[in-house]
Amino acid sequence: MKIVILGSPQAGQQELFSLLTGISLETISQKPLEPQIGICEVRDPRLTKLIQMYQPAKRSYARIEYTLLPDFNLQGPAKDMVFRELKNCDEICWVTNAENAGSDASHFFSEMIINDIMTVEKRLENIAKGQKRKFLEVNAKEEELMKTCMAQLEKEKPIRALELAPELIIALKTYQFITMKPIFVVINVPENNTNDMSISAAVAAKTGLQAIQVCAKLEQEISQLEEADRAAFMKELDIKESALDKMNQIAFAGLGLISFFTVGTDEVKAWPVRKGSLAAEAGSVIHTEIEKKFVRAEMFKYEDLLSSGSEAKLKEIGKFHLKGRDYLVEDGDILSFRVGT
Repeated sequence: MKIVILGSPQAGQQELFSLLTGISLETISQKPLEPQIGICEVRDPRLTKLIQMYQPAKRSYARIEYTLLPDFNLQGPAKDMVFRELKNCDEICWVTNAENAGSDASHFFSEMIINDIMTVEKRLENIAKGQKRKFLEVNAKEEELMKTCMAQLEKEKPIRALELAPELIIALKTYQFITMKPIFVVINVPENNTNDMSISAAVAAKTGLQAIQVCAKLEQEISQLEEADRAAFMKELDIKESALDKMNQIAFAGLGLISFFTVGTDEVKAWPVRKGSLAAEAGSVIHTEIEKKFVRAEMFKYEDLLSSGSEAKLKEIGKFHLKGRDYLVEDGDILSFRVGT
């Protein structure tokens, strides 16, 4: 899964990418017109709690790949490359600053709408030119679908918001429409606006996009502290959770992913799976043999474990379950798989 980060010049996207991936600003600045790729952990607070409970020898958070793109400049030399990357990614993170967050995000979204309109227009032109008797029915269906998309875009609404049959949604993916992709906005705010959520609320109301506030300067200070000092520092500033962690969770959810956990004294690990995955499918992300030889999944809920305090207590109160291969895995499930020979 590929998430791109981009923004207008001086919006703070390079600093954000550096904080997320650990790649230095010096390294980033050496190739300003090239995409740069980095990996970061999704610091799910539930996994942190499970680590505290089990004290495992190894811990593994889910991971996300981010690609930093050059500054968004429609007259710049990297324009074509930027649009190619946007068409080929799975999710888009637009970074803006607090001063003009609403207008900046709206302008970016409008450019994505225009790009998709151009794609639809080109396709409709090709359909009109290539009308052949044996393809009339196929062309008519595609033309109807393109006109539906055009009507949506002309209302300045994303194609992903259309309510379509599953087979049509699959068909639309071949056109690489940018507004088919989830987009969220990160607003780089000054330190004195850290806990004032009115900026992100206003952007969300204006654009219809999910928005989150991040103070890159403050997050930089937090990242440089030791774990114990970090908690005390955040408590002093009344920060309950790192904004970067929240951002990762938004990105994760936007990709249609949920997490299940495996636990034990050897390892506690988060496993990302598509929302709607069945138990046997979820097992395959650990090892393909689990799906092939699946027998049962032992399952209990994270919230139930937290409230009861132990697996033994869960069994006592009847909240330790055995599930078949068609069980629909839910976010926060704790699973252990039984396999045959």
